[in-house]
Amino acid sequence: MQKMRRVMQLWAVVFGLFFFSFPPFPASGAPKEAPPFLVVSAYGETLTLEDLRGKTVVLFYDTRYTTEENNDLKYDIDTFRKDHLPVLSNLEVIQIIDASSASFLTRTIWKRKLREYSKKYNITLYADWTGEMRKDYNLSSRKSNIILIDPKGMIRFLFSGEAGESERKELFELILTIGSGDTLEP
Repeated sequence: MQKMRRVMQLWAVVFGLFFFSFPPFPASGAPKEAPPFLVVSAYGETLTLEDLRGKTVVLFYDTRYTTEENNDLKYDIDTFRKDHLPVLSNLEVIQIIDASSASFLTRTIWKRKLREYSKKYNITLYADWTGEMRKDYNLSSRKSNIILIDPKGMIRFLFSGEAGESERKELFELILTIGSGDTLEP
C-alpha cells in the first residue's frame, strides 16, 4: 500500500513538472497557415477564413466562461487601431464563442443569448457550433484564446490565457508591423 502511494506521488510530480513547465501555446513563432473554419452568428451570418483574406484579424475565441478574461484587451485594440489610422484601417477584431456544448434543446437559448450580447456590445458574435475550429486550431477550452491572422491567412500570434503586459506588447507590435506592410515572407 505504501509502495503504491509512493508511485502515485511520483507520477503526480512528473505530471506536474511536465504540465506546468510548458505554456499551452507559444505567443508567437514561425508563422503557420491558418486552418480553414466556418462559424455562424445567431442571425445565421457565416464567417470563414476566406472572408478574412486581405485583412489583419485579431480573433478572440472563448467559451461562455472565459468571455471576460481579455475584455480590456479588446477595448485596447480598438483604441490602438484608432490611434494608428490609416495604417490599421484594415484591422478587424472578431469574437467567437465555443458553442459546441449546445444541444438540440439548448441551441435556441444559446442563439438568444448571443443576439442579446451582440446588441449590448454592438458587435457580431460568432459561434463555433461544432467545436471544429477549437480542435483545428488546438485552442484551450478552459481559457481565452487570442489569434492574430495576417492578410495572407498566416497565424502570427497564438496565445491562451489572460494576456499579460509582455503578450500585449508583442501583439500590438505585430499588429503595427503587419499593418505597415513590414512583414517578412513566411
